[in-house]
Amino acid sequence: MRSSVAFPLRIAVLDDHSLIQMALQLRLSREPDFRVVGAFSSSRELIAALARLPVDLLVLDYALGAAELDGLHLIGLIRRRFPMMRILVASSAETPSVVNLSLAAGANGFFGKSEDAELLVEAIRRVAQGHTYVSPQLSYRLGAVPGALRRPLEQLGGGQRLLDEPALSPKEREVLRCCLEGMSVSEISRKFMRSMKTISGQKQSAFRKLGVRSDAELFKLQHSLIEP
Repeated sequence: MRSSVAFPLRIAVLDDHSLIQMALQLRLSREPDFRVVGAFSSSRELIAALARLPVDLLVLDYALGAAELDGLHLIGLIRRRFPMMRILVASSAETPSVVNLSLAAGANGFFGKSEDAELLVEAIRRVAQGHTYVSPQLSYRLGAVPGALRRPLEQLGGGQRLLDEPALSPKEREVLRCCLEGMSVSEISRKFMRSMKTISGQKQSAFRKLGVRSDAELFKLQHSLIEP
């Protein structure tokens, strides 16, 4: 493998699901030029280990547990502390907003967990060689080629950009717009004369598509997208 980093490539994995950790280690260990030097289930364990463990490339889950750092802050922290490390995000939150935000925060690539597992090896090799990796399918949804995706956070827009997410249904956009205006589920329910259960389901569906888990994360995402 032609690479600008060490041989063998020293890889660390962060994922809070032990089965995924095991699967990643087993698959990557089959590559003679890869060496998995650590697998971690929490951001705290990872950061502590990186201070003493030589790592060339990190395969990072974007959405960890509720007590963990969110994906954007963790990527930013790692990029500041370990600027030479390559970061490949591996996530099931395969939305254009999450991909763009991950790359803008400092990730070198984004691998969707719905993709063929064999593509992960290709993604790691491309990132190790200094390229930005995004799968052709995700690139098509973003309307760009992988090499042209990295943009500063402040260029990605604000609340309206969230509502422009193509994966959202019209009703999910309605609910999300009301959430961004500070309305509660009960208020939205009365506004559209739909049950609170329906509104709550549409809200949670929109959150999943945007890669957020709470109102706080939604407003944090909106704030990070506000244009100057």
